[in-house]
Amino acid sequence: MKKKIVIFTLVLSMVASFAFAEGEAESKSLDIGARAGYSISPDQFFLGAHMDLGKLVGPMRLVPNIEIGFGNDLTTMCFNGDLIYDFEDTPWGVGGELGIIHTSWDDGGLSDIPGYEDFDSSSTDIGLSALGNYRLEMSNGKILLLEGKIGLANSPDFKLTVGYNFF
Repeated sequence: MKKKIVIFTLVLSMVASFAFAEGEAESKSLDIGARAGYSISPDQFFLGAHMDLGKLVGPMRLVPNIEIGFGNDLTTMCFNGDLIYDFEDTPWGVGGELGIIHTSWDDGGLSDIPGYEDFDSSSTDIGLSALGNYRLEMSNGKILLLEGKIGLANSPDFKLTVGYNFF
């Protein structure tokens, strides 16, 4: 049931993202890129992709992203929506992230022990983080992103991300 909820939420957020992007397509092209980084607690390397949908209202940007983390005997899949306030005439921004975090882990052989047949080796939570980012415009017009996140609820304690917009 949890997997169905995660898939439904992912599909719904993608449809909403593309619907928003369709309405904004005339005024701004979408920035689509890759991201990678490291998180602490759980200690993991992660890879992912993001889509900067541009300005929502004033200096606020919406950046949905997906990340897959590996390490610490865990695999995490995160479907996030970052809302970022960009400071005028600077490359700096601050904001928050709301996401669905699906974590699965090795049961360590417990499922082979009588009484542990129903061992649940995964969980799905809603996470909340505060973030700060720096966007450096390269000479080719692409954006290099440096981002730090502090977990507030059901998120890694700290994440450091590097991203690059290809399109």
